[in-house]
Amino acid sequence: MIRTAQLARCFTLLFATATLGVASGCDDGGGAGGNGGVSNGSSSSADGSTAESGSSAQSGSNGSSTSSSTGVGGSGGYADLSSLPADSGGTHTPHPRGSTDADYGYYLYLPGGYDATTQSYPLVVFLHGKGERGNGVAELSRVLKLGIPDIIEAGGWAPTYPMIVASPQYPSPDNMGNDNNWGEGDPLQIKGFIEHVMANYRINSTRIYLTGLSHGGNGVFDYLTRQEEATSHIAAAAPIAAYGPNSSLDTPLHTPIWVFVGSDDTTNFNTSKNFVTKYNAQVPGPQYPAKFTVYPGAGHDVWKRTYDLSGLGTADPVYDPYDMSLYDWMFQYKRAN
Repeated sequence: MIRTAQLARCFTLLFATATLGVASGCDDGGGAGGNGGVSNGSSSSADGSTAESGSSAQSGSNGSSTSSSTGVGGSGGYADLSSLPADSGGTHTPHPRGSTDADYGYYLYLPGGYDATTQSYPLVVFLHGKGERGNGVAELSRVLKLGIPDIIEAGGWAPTYPMIVASPQYPSPDNMGNDNNWGEGDPLQIKGFIEHVMANYRINSTRIYLTGLSHGGNGVFDYLTRQEEATSHIAAAAPIAAYGPNSSLDTPLHTPIWVFVGSDDTTNFNTSKNFVTKYNAQVPGPQYPAKFTVYPGAGHDVWKRTYDLSGLGTADPVYDPYDMSLYDWMFQYKRAN
């Protein structure tokens, strides 16, 4: 079980609570091996995310937060979501490279009911694996092969609340950067795409979530550690089967992170575990300790069971359980205004 340096972290975070309005998250079960260390109360940071209280999430500290929260929780915590029209079946549309001002071709899912309202929607940005890279035009359909786009195409997409899904296609490897990572290590590649979607669709800017598998998960890690948190737009992130970074871990201190990996995916398991261990042990520590979920006996492909939720209840109990939908976990968090 991964543990943080609790006493030092608590002292520092309690100081932050008094001076910065950041929830302390101090309890005796912190780190990725416990329940995530998320307070039952609503908490917010100056430039990070706010946790929704009254959710069905795993609980952490039972103490109340002294942060200047947005007051969400109870009957009002999910009002911006529950008021959205039910998704009766949306459209999953290709936008080839060159047909928009985005740098990439992409697929976009608009929930049913989107055109019948003026409300803004949560956005999840999905980053594909290395084998799905392509020219954004004739090869754009590769994006549909795995992950959330595959679930949408199969008719299985049914999160608790409607979400817009944007799935950009990164160009084929060109040996110009880190070809193992979506974005090749440049966070502006992802940031620019997010801002394109924000500019062209009704996006709830407090509810933008980032996830990716393998090569795309590497891109998620790059974005978390290389993009300034205050301008990242991200409320929560979930890299899956990815290579955990070992530097700039203090960049996303207020962004909830949930890492998924297979126990037999040796390199990604070791580096992801190292990331979560060091990330949670920082002083000052993260507002929301990163969660680390491991599927026992599984290799690289753990994304299907994570995204389609068939992996619920099957994770190694030594680490964080997969005991709630990834999407419900995302909905717990929104960026502070």
